[in-house]
Amino acid sequence: MKSLNSKVNRGLAIAAGAAAAFCALTVSLSAQERSNLLVTVALQTECDQLAGSPFDEQRNGSFAPVDIANIDVKAVDACRTAYEATGNPRFAYQLGRALNNSEQADQAMTAYNVAAEANYPAAKVNFGMLMGRLGDEQQEFRLYTEAANGGNRLAAYNLGVAYRDGLGTQVDVTKALTWFEKAAAEGDDTAAFNIGAIYDEGTMLPADDQTAIAWYDLAAQRGNTDAMINLGLMYESGEGITADAQKAVDLYRKAAEKGDLFGAQKVMEFQELGMIPAQPKQDMNEVMNTLVLKQGDIETPAKNGRDI
Repeated sequence: MKSLNSKVNRGLAIAAGAAAAFCALTVSLSAQERSNLLVTVALQTECDQLAGSPFDEQRNGSFAPVDIANIDVKAVDACRTAYEATGNPRFAYQLGRALNNSEQADQAMTAYNVAAEANYPAAKVNFGMLMGRLGDEQQEFRLYTEAANGGNRLAAYNLGVAYRDGLGTQVDVTKALTWFEKAAAEGDDTAAFNIGAIYDEGTMLPADDQTAIAWYDLAAQRGNTDAMINLGLMYESGEGITADAQKAVDLYRKAAEKGDLFGAQKVMEFQELGMIPAQPKQDMNEVMNTLVLKQGDIETPAKNGRDI
């Protein structure tokens, strides 16, 4: 039987051997090679810092995620070098995001495909979205399915859209709700809104106002402006709930503060009817001037999948 000391000594011997090997490796590198290595490592860090996605569960969590529209152009070179040096599919995916934002769609598609073939879930979402735009809904559906089964939240949402709308598969409201619920359980506000909309509209399932209200309320609490508007309309009309003008206008105002034009218009309507105190005209004009059209004002996000 070996003593505790012999185990400790053996561990130290292994550690010392590894350290010696590392030192030998370091010494064997030329000054230029060491410089190149440091630059490569720095670019890997820069790629993660500039192009990590908020919907990528495998991103480098040391840095805050970056929305695709806010990716700095420097990320293209950083991520390309990082991928070429390491072959890590995360860098290929982030290169795709950077190229996508730089309007280099063909190169972005190639980068996404490389990462998707390496089984990187987030890349499958974006590559699937691009395949769908090219008209290959079956491929889009397959990629969403693989990514969703790999645990990607946005893939689960997009798969819910696919089952709801029959994109690359048969319409199946039960499966649509299952995948929307998986995404909602991971914090996705748009998925929660979509569940509410299905029960609210009553076209795929019998209408259920109480269930719709519960899901709209959850989505609204998470900041979803479409849910705020729909829930506000239900409070205003008394649909499935006791009418409450104050709660309705509170929801409209919250939506307006997040840039929703319809919400701002509803607040003004309530003011003109004398149901709530009017803001000074100049202040309301300033509010309206700060509102800009955004994705969702013309076409609800419930109609489409999303890329990341």
